[in-house]
Amino acid sequence: MEDALSSKMAEFMTALDQVKKYKTIVTSMPDFVLILLGAVVAFLSVNVSIRLSSLFIGVNSGLGIIAFFLVILLLPAGIIIAILRVRRKMKSVKVNQWKSKLDEGASGALELLESIQWENVFNDIRYAKLGFVLYGIAKILAFWGLAVVAMFGFNWLVEFVLHMSINYITILLFSLVAVLFLSKNDLRKRYEQMGRLDWLMWELRWFESEFRGANFEA
Repeated sequence: MEDALSSKMAEFMTALDQVKKYKTIVTSMPDFVLILLGAVVAFLSVNVSIRLSSLFIGVNSGLGIIAFFLVILLLPAGIIIAILRVRRKMKSVKVNQWKSKLDEGASGALELLESIQWENVFNDIRYAKLGFVLYGIAKILAFWGLAVVAMFGFNWLVEFVLHMSINYITILLFSLVAVLFLSKNDLRKRYEQMGRLDWLMWELRWFESEFRGANFEA
């Protein structure tokens, strides 16, 4: 019974450490959105500046090419920085702090069990699920925006070379379909993680009633 308790406790504490990491996604979302908005504002500002300069001042071809690539790189840079920001916060979460207590055996496991604030744990799992949803939506929208910009660039090239133009609605829909298709593995992984969080919630509720009841009888 003691070995089973320690083993089960280690399993759940490891899962709770992961939930702590997932919860940081929610707290990271303001930074994620602000970085993306900053990249979009910079992209639009540079783009407008280039157009105004070309219209009123005139820009030589060399500077025009440099400015074009600068505009194209702004959105990818913003997306990469935003994602790295979220991952950095997740990695900063301290884990395995419970191991020394669990090394004490069943008494340490029971002490850990008594220290758990179960309602807080359940709320953390709910926040983790919310974080997954928000982060997934934000990533799709960010990559969709990047795909739209790339498609507009391609449309400009087609129009310049072949004197043909792609309908804007077609660009938006094609970009969205392409992003969803390329993100299918990430979406499936996110769906599976949501399912694991739901399962963890049910297991923890069973764990609370089963082992805390045994602890009170001790």
